[in-house]
Amino acid sequence: MRLPFSIPDHDRRLIPDGRLAGIMPWIIAIMLFLTALSAATAVRLGYSVQANSSGLARQATVQLLEPDPAARATDQKRIAAWLERFPGVSAVRAVPESEARQLLEPWIGSAVEDAGIPVPALIDIAFASPPDNAQLRALRIQLVRQTSNARVDTHSSWIAPLLSFLRTILWIALSVLLLLLVATAATVALSVRAALNTHRSTIEIMHMMGSTDLQVARLFQRRIALDSLFGGGLGLSAAILVLVLVGQRFSALGSGLLAGESFPIIGWLLLALIPLAVTGLAMLMARWTVLSALKRML
Repeated sequence: MRLPFSIPDHDRRLIPDGRLAGIMPWIIAIMLFLTALSAATAVRLGYSVQANSSGLARQATVQLLEPDPAARATDQKRIAAWLERFPGVSAVRAVPESEARQLLEPWIGSAVEDAGIPVPALIDIAFASPPDNAQLRALRIQLVRQTSNARVDTHSSWIAPLLSFLRTILWIALSVLLLLLVATAATVALSVRAALNTHRSTIEIMHMMGSTDLQVARLFQRRIALDSLFGGGLGLSAAILVLVLVGQRFSALGSGLLAGESFPIIGWLLLALIPLAVTGLAMLMARWTVLSALKRML
């Protein structure tokens, strides 16, 4: 049984070398390996930016700057109960003082507890939807009426520079992905032109025997399709192996913007479609290159 993309034996003398002997499949494998890594980077960064932007935009922290420990603990309970009734707030959590001190230890060590330095009482807030400036302004005004030592910090404000950096890296990854696709198309065009020049005399004989430009183009399309599928499968397999190894390293980092998050399913589907997309692009480039070159040759 002959596959749709299989090439008859009598046509193999005209078209480029075989999949394992020629250089074209290996070039496509390298290109697709880099393309898959760029696409995976873009998907992972885009997913992280979206997830962290939507999550952090709904969160805020209230700090109670009261030096007296007893008054600070009392204010924390009272303000937490008041925040639970505030419009738009879906969840409130009073952060224990021990947890607040642990947040400061990476910067100043255990000096906070040893020196008896007062630590602000913290209250984490989660809004039902990302609050606008008017809602935050109303919260600050009414909170000051409850206590003059309160301050509201939105999580999106301090994480915004990092998210902006991730967006920049995302656009760079997308640009690299586009450049790799252009480079792949150019490589296919150069390879097909070289094959045409090599077999120019044979193509002229085929034309004299009645073959059309489309028939010749189909031969190169099938050859490029087989090369692209072979190289694409090889490059994608190597890229998936690298992604799995890197994913394990990220998981070992613990919590963070990129750590602890599994690669989205849509990302795996996108990676699986890349070899097919590259094959389609290579076939189109081969067809266009052959037809345009034959018009000038004959």
